[in-house]
Amino acid sequence: MHVLSSSELAVTAIFALILAVIAYWIIRNIPKMSGDIAAFRKRTLVWTQVSLVLTVLQLNFKAGDWRFSIVLGLIVLFTGSIWLSARYHDIRSTLDPESKDSEVH
Repeated sequence: MHVLSSSELAVTAIFALILAVIAYWIIRNIPKMSGDIAAFRKRTLVWTQVSLVLTVLQLNFKAGDWRFSIVLGLIVLFTGSIWLSARYHDIRSTLDPESKDSEVH
């Protein structure tokens, strides 16, 4: 099995940190998005599914080499977290009609 070197671990950590910052920025701006949040949610779900399938295929066909699978796994976490937060915001906005009334006035 391939052991990750310290430089590969450092680059992976930097990539994870960049994805975490971008995800935080997107999640914080979801309530400010104008338009249909359902379309955004559907797009992020598609990208989550695509990255998950690629991760599983990579794990199945490239035994012993974890580098690309780790990157794909981070992308799954990134897109999945954005999808979950968009879904949470969509559910919360449909269950709380008072917040819509207060935004209009």
